[in-house]
Amino acid sequence: MDYPRLTYIKPIAPSIGVSIPYLNDYGVTTYFLEAVQLNPDKAWAFVSKLCAQSLDLEALQEVLGEDVSYRQVLAAAYVSDTKKSMTRSVYIEDPKRNLRQILHLRMVKEPDRYGPWKIYSVEQEECARIY
Repeated sequence: MDYPRLTYIKPIAPSIGVSIPYLNDYGVTTYFLEAVQLNPDKAWAFVSKLCAQSLDLEALQEVLGEDVSYRQVLAAAYVSDTKKSMTRSVYIEDPKRNLRQILHLRMVKEPDRYGPWKIYSVEQEECARIY
């Protein structure tokens, strides 16, 4: 059995704009931190519109800096408060500034076209410094 073939007279035009994939909870934390480092105004796309009233992205940008490295804390990465909220923990380190912290990103289930999770709070926890 032959399948019908479609031929196009003109090529299909490329899409206009930026395509953002549908993000899971790991993707939201990664893209959020990258957006805060580069431009805090663009990071508001990952923030809850309903719950985040006192989130200071400029202060968070100063903490992250330019040369900070971060990774998920696997032991505490998936703490689920309820079905509608969760916490992702990220360890950040900047050897130049002798900065070591754990950021707890509190998320609420607020689905939209970019993903189901939005950040409503960021808590900082100091780690031991190396002298």
